[in-house]
Amino acid sequence: MALARISKRSRDVLTGSRLRADYNEAERQFSQVLQQRLQDVLQGKRDRLALMRRYPNDPDRLGVMATPSTIQRGDLRLPAVEGMIWDAINFVRLKASGGPIAQKANDDGSVVEMRTFPTKFPHIVLERSDCYQGDAPEPVETTWTLQRLQNQRAQTQINQLLDAANLLFELVRVVR
Repeated sequence: MALARISKRSRDVLTGSRLRADYNEAERQFSQVLQQRLQDVLQGKRDRLALMRRYPNDPDRLGVMATPSTIQRGDLRLPAVEGMIWDAINFVRLKASGGPIAQKANDDGSVVEMRTFPTKFPHIVLERSDCYQGDAPEPVETTWTLQRLQNQRAQTQINQLLDAANLLFELVRVVR
């Protein structure tokens, strides 16, 4: 029984041992930017973060969030960057089905489908958009974006102002 517990724990991503990620310098910098931008969304400092765009007809192509000019984008390896981004998506993601598919036809004949998925955070959703050209059944690109639905920071500031106003009214009432 104890052996089963140990072997299960060793496979756990939180408590088990793990090998160091094989990142080069550009990927280390990218990982720091990704971590900070994810934190910015969670803390309300950023309302939207486009994480990744895939091109199904071009599997060797990957679009990622804008990065600082200090990161040598040519040194980023697709498997490493994609793995980091999927880890970020899986961090916030709930294993639940998404909402209904909303479809929009563009003037150029393309069709965009959007679907929203819940996350573990009630004020953040994961949005998937697929772009189709003409009548093609397969998308030419798919984008995953984190979207903040409310700005908790702004609401907190408003609540603090309301609390201060209530205290002032209470003080006036007591002084009278």
